[in-house]
Amino acid sequence: MSLLVPIRRNTRIAWPTFGELEQQLDRMLSNNTENPDQSPVGWSPAIDIRETEDAYILEADLPGMRKEDIDLKVVEDRVTLTGSRKRSEEHKENGYRRYERTEGRFERSFRLRGGIDGNKVEAYFEHGVLTVTLPKPEATKPRQIEVKVN
Repeated sequence: MSLLVPIRRNTRIAWPTFGELEQQLDRMLSNNTENPDQSPVGWSPAIDIRETEDAYILEADLPGMRKEDIDLKVVEDRVTLTGSRKRSEEHKENGYRRYERTEGRFERSFRLRGGIDGNKVEAYFEHGVLTVTLPKPEATKPRQIEVKVN
């Protein structure tokens, strides 16, 4: 199986970007080997993580999901997002011309260097986007040191 699958765009063949390759690899390798009792991972939502001076901001695209379908855990320097998306209607062969929306369970886990202040984490879910603010512990935040003159 080749990892480099050309993508046809406007009759020209374009090779996937590194981000697309990373997503393909993530989907292939995220088979939930940590807990074999759970159902296998069915899909992988797109996630952005950016860093500010005081926190990490995680944004996850979770279209068609409800907050009850999402589980967010923070342990030390690791944040884990799991959930399950179900189809709103039963899949029937007749009537469908194309069926691409993925359903099933997902799990994404990230380790953030420097740690997370777990007591101050905030999460908001609006319009299918989960936004999680993961504050840095005080000890890891940059501090301005005053230089004194003798």
